[in-house]
Parts: sequence; structure tokens; C-alpha cells
Amino acid sequence: MEFLHLVITGVTWLIIIDAISSWVVGPDQFPRNLTGTLTEPLYRPIRAVLDPGKMGGLDLSPLILIVGLQILESVLFRAVFA
Repeated sequence: MEFLHLVITGVTWLIIIDAISSWVVGPDQFPRNLTGTLTEPLYRPIRAVLDPGKMGGLDLSPLILIVGLQILESVLFRAVFA
């Protein structure tokens, strides 16, 4: 369970770094080129449902993914320690 917690925490921080760096640097600059490569496959299913183009350009996929990861961790924690 500790390993899974570490992975979820790492992915959460990767998403946060990707979101913040997207405000500052272009998609081809470091660290966005690295974080974008790792996070895009995670964002894609969310963007297929919530198209940022139809939401005035607002991309909620990082936020939704972080909330989903926190819910997943909570459910797994309860399942293991219930």
C-alpha cells in the first residue's frame, strides 16, 4: 500500500508541475516537454468527455485527474485497512 501511495503522490505532483509550467513555458520547453509527455495519456480520456474547446478554453482535466487519484487512493486504503 505504501508503494501505491508513493506512485499516486508522484503522479499528483507531476500533474501539478505540468499545470503550473503550462502557464509559464511553451509545450516544447523544459520541464513541459517532459511532464506533457507523461501526463497527456492520462488527460486524453477526460478531454474526450470534457472538451476544453467547448468550455471556453478551460481545461479541467488536471483537476479532475487529481481528484480521481485521491478518490482511488481513499477507496483502496479503505479496502485494505477495513
